[in-house]
Amino acid sequence: MLSEDVKVLFSGFEPTADMRSRLYYVLNRLHLKSPSQSLLQATFTMTNGLFEGVIKVTSVAENFVVKATDVQFSGLSEKLFDKVGDKLEKWKALRFD
Repeated sequence: MLSEDVKVLFSGFEPTADMRSRLYYVLNRLHLKSPSQSLLQATFTMTNGLFEGVIKVTSVAENFVVKATDVQFSGLSEKLFDKVGDKLEKWKALRFD
């Protein structure tokens, strides 16, 4: 994963090193599942103790956007990974059907 392929923004909190490590692990896994030459943009916001995340995968083939919320950052990252993963799997199934 190249750094220019992924853009990550945080608002309302400063992520710990642990959070960043977990996030980059998840984003790397998503990038490997994404169409070739995809760009990933992830935005994470904390409001009143609730994390909200949005991940956008942009490619020539298709665009995907997912949103999720959770009180824990680890739960949020897994929810987002699962949602994007599901969309990518459906896209691949239709593409190669």
